[in-house]
Amino acid sequence: MSRRGAASLLLALYLVLLGFVAAWPTPVDRPLDAQLLRVIDRIQEAGFPWVDYAVVESAANVVLFVPLGVLLAALFRRGWVVLALVGVVAATVTIELVQREFLPARVSSLGDIAANSVGGALGVGLVVLVRATRWSRRRRAARA
Repeated sequence: MSRRGAASLLLALYLVLLGFVAAWPTPVDRPLDAQLLRVIDRIQEAGFPWVDYAVVESAANVVLFVPLGVLLAALFRRGWVVLALVGVVAATVTIELVQREFLPARVSSLGDIAANSVGGALGVGLVVLVRATRWSRRRRAARA
């Protein structure tokens, strides 16, 4: 299977998972609320008082969208990866609109759109960095 084929397959699987997370009728972390709050308390006691639920939720949103950026960027040739960024932003805006309009127990916010977009952009950036590193190595090897 080609790299693009593998990226397409992984993207399809990821989108199914993301769809379940995004369309879940209640916040997906609700069953873990008590445990999550205990972990946050321990983190704060360890000297990180700024780590609260909002920080953890935002960080989780960033992490959740890194794979989307990676997989979308992997599908585009160099020079077209900006379309991966457009795809990430379009996906997160769509998710937040669906949650706002159809899932009353979910909270839709511009902060989520920002965190999701940052995560996707980090994923795209990772692909760009890997590609640039490979290109640089090949160029040096060709000169040698």
